[in-house]
Amino acid sequence: MSDSSVTSPGGGADLPRFPDLEVRSLQGAEWVLPRDLPVPRALVICAFKQWHQSLVDEWIGWATAKAGVAPSPLGLDPGASSLVIEVPVLGRRFRPVRGFIDGGMTAGIRVPAVLARTFTAYTDVAAFCRAAGIVSTETVTAFVVRPDGVVLARVSGVPDVAKEALVAGALGAGA
Repeated sequence: MSDSSVTSPGGGADLPRFPDLEVRSLQGAEWVLPRDLPVPRALVICAFKQWHQSLVDEWIGWATAKAGVAPSPLGLDPGASSLVIEVPVLGRRFRPVRGFIDGGMTAGIRVPAVLARTFTAYTDVAAFCRAAGIVSTETVTAFVVRPDGVVLARVSGVPDVAKEALVAGALGAGA
């Protein structure tokens, strides 16, 4: 199932909002998304299954190469207007083994910039999906979100020309 939407960045109360989500990077930085985002707009890619990594990588490759999005909070230019982060969303039941799961990801990645942009969330997945407007955990969902929580765009699945255009337009929208 594909879900694509874009909203006007007008800031009204009727705009979709990204729910508060406690996350920790694989380098140990703790954030509450979207509040702690260090840029006016972020491409937040939520993944739910290990095999989603190839889709996450496609979105990140497109965003950094074609849309000019900063690839990591590590070494972020103070003037950056956008940033990409990836968020593996896991169920609360996995929280007791977070060290093992995050440690396995860290050992597999080992690239500081990637570790700094990968933020794991151990949460009630169904509640998060409802609040975020995610219709399926069978694919990734990418959001363009502001630190105040306003969602400027939401797309799911494989990047294609139409989805990339929606995301690019939202990334270029005023903060």
